Amino acid sequence: RILPRAIPMPSASACAIAAPSVARPFVSRHSPRSPRRVRVSYRVVTAGVMIDASSASASSPKPRLVLFGSQGSRSPLVNWYMHELGLPFSVRPPSDSGNPHPFGQIPALVDFTDSSTDAVAADLESVQLWESGAILSYLGDRHGDLDTPKKRANASKWILWANASLDPCLFKENERGQVLDTGARVVGKQEPPKALQRLEKVLAASQSGWLLKEGFGPGDVAVGAYLLYVPQFFRDVSFSRWPKICDYMKRCASRPAYAEAYGDDVAEFLVNKCTEWIE
Repeated sequence: RILPRAIPMPSASACAIAAPSVARPFVSRHSPRSPRRVRVSYRVVTAGVMIDASSASASSPKPRLVLFGSQGSRSPLVNWYMHELGLPFSVRPPSDSGNPHPFGQIPALVDFTDSSTDAVAADLESVQLWESGAILSYLGDRHGDLDTPKKRANASKWILWANASLDPCLFKENERGQVLDTGARVVGKQEPPKALQRLEKVLAASQSGWLLKEGFGPGDVAVGAYLLYVPQFFRDVSFSRWPKICDYMKRCASRPAYAEAYGDDVAEFLVNKCTEWIE
């Protein structure tokens, strides 16, 4: 699933994501396509992009990352994590010929960090992957602190839960992939979603305030990003029945890296919205 293109709020900057009326159905940005054969070219992907490997050493090469995405999709959550890690990266549009995704979708990532500076060799040696969860896991492993099987397992379980359980809970689609509503909307005596009820208990029991006792990590990026998409697209929906989730969302949106990825206007809007729910 890829989130629909957002309609900017009147007061938001050009890069901000905002919330259209819930009466208007959202159209999924991905459509059925035939698989395509892709050959990522170092020359094409890095054309016009400042990727300097001259200061890299054999033991600690300088990151050379190219992200294919757009502001109106879920790809900014990858930006968020890369900003958290302090990684330099360039962004290319979904339609760029270097996009390695076989269906031309986003986000997708090409990492030339461990590749030769020779263009021909780099094409073969680069790491190419897609799907936000796979990208987050890879970044944490290669460029973050997920340096043991236990750390990778702890992060992966929340990243996968976000994609497999939280996403379909929060975003209700029809058979054509159109997002029509959110499962966070609880009307009358309707039973609240079990996923959110359980997440509320997990956060209430957390001593760190994050999903893992060690602190903030890529699992929080995945879970936090999906939660924060709801008030952006469904402004009339409230999370006030889940105070721990509200506080969690507020702290995610308050992180400087989140604002850098999604825009200051979006971050401020979300912090204010979460504050309203808490109060």
